[in-house]
Amino acid sequence: MSGIRIGNAESALNRLRQHDLERHRSATNLLSPEAVAGKTSPAKVLYTTLGGTPRPINRQDLATFRARIAEIGKNLRAGITAAEAISLSRPIDRERAQKEIRYAVPTWVRSGEVRFVTDSGPVSKVTRHHTRIEFVNWAAAIARPATALQSAGWLCGEGALRFECQCEAFTFWGHRYLATVGGFVLGRPENSYPKIRAPDLTCGPLCKHLVRTLTTLQRDMLVRRRIAEAIEQERKRLDKPGRAKPVTVRVSQAEADRITAGRVRRITVKPQRASLPKPPSRADLTAAIAAYAGRNDASSRAIARALSALLTQSSQSQSSARP
Repeated sequence: MSGIRIGNAESALNRLRQHDLERHRSATNLLSPEAVAGKTSPAKVLYTTLGGTPRPINRQDLATFRARIAEIGKNLRAGITAAEAISLSRPIDRERAQKEIRYAVPTWVRSGEVRFVTDSGPVSKVTRHHTRIEFVNWAAAIARPATALQSAGWLCGEGALRFECQCEAFTFWGHRYLATVGGFVLGRPENSYPKIRAPDLTCGPLCKHLVRTLTTLQRDMLVRRRIAEAIEQERKRLDKPGRAKPVTVRVSQAEADRITAGRVRRITVKPQRASLPKPPSRADLTAAIAAYAGRNDASSRAIARALSALLTQSSQSQSSARP
C-alpha cells in the first residue's frame, strides 16, 4: 500500500465539514431532543429499529431513549483520555482498526488541535478519512513546569480529549451523538437521536479510524515531538503579546511517509475504571418478562412488550455487523 499524500488535507477536511453541515441542515427525518422529551409526536413520520425491525416510533420507545441517554450522561464526563476512549469502543471497531486501518498520519498541530489523515477500509467508497482531536488541557500543558516534550507526553497519555471523524460511521452510527452526550465531541454536536442504526446507544465512542488515531496519538514519537514543538512555540508567544496569530506546526510529507512505511502498531486495551453502562443481560430480561406475564393491566402489558423487544434486540445485536 502506498503512503498517504497530505498536501491538500486541510482543504479536503474543510469541504467535508461543510458537506456534513449542509446535509444535517437539510435533513427532515431527525429525532430532535424535543421529540425525545415527548413534546412532539414523531410516530407518524419517524422510524426506529429498536427491537430489530423497522417500525414507527412510539411513546415507549421515547421513554427507552430518554433512559438510555440518562445512563450515558451519568457515566461520561466532558473530555476523555485516549486510553479510556479505546477501552470503551466496541471490540468489533478495535478489530477493524487493527485489520483495516494501518495508519493515522498527523498533518498539523494548532492551539491544542491535532489533525490526522487515515487510510480507509477495503470496501470504503473513499481512499482516506480525516480525524481531529483536541486537548482539553492544552493551556495547562503550556503552563506546566516541565519540558515541552514532557508536557506533550502528559497530554497524549493522561490528557482529556475531544474528537471527531468525518466518516459516515461516526455521524450515522451513533458515535457523534454519544460523544455529544458525553461532552467530548469536537466540531458539530449531534442532537438527533440515532434511532435507526444505534437505538440502544451501544455503539461506543470511536469509529475504527479514531481507534487507530488515538492509538497513534498514544504511541508515536513523531506526533509527540510535533505537539512538543507547538507547546514550545506557544510558550515563546507568551513572551510576545503583540503576536496574536496562533502557532501552526506542520508535518512534512517525508515525515508522513516514515509513518506509513513503519511497522503498524497493535491495538491493546488496558482496563479502565470508566465504562459505558451495560445493557441488561438476557437472563435479567427473561426474569423480568416472567414477572409481568400474569398481569393484565395496560401498564404491565406495555412493560412486558418493551422487555420482549429488548430481549429480541439483544439477540440480534450480538450477530449484527456494521457494513
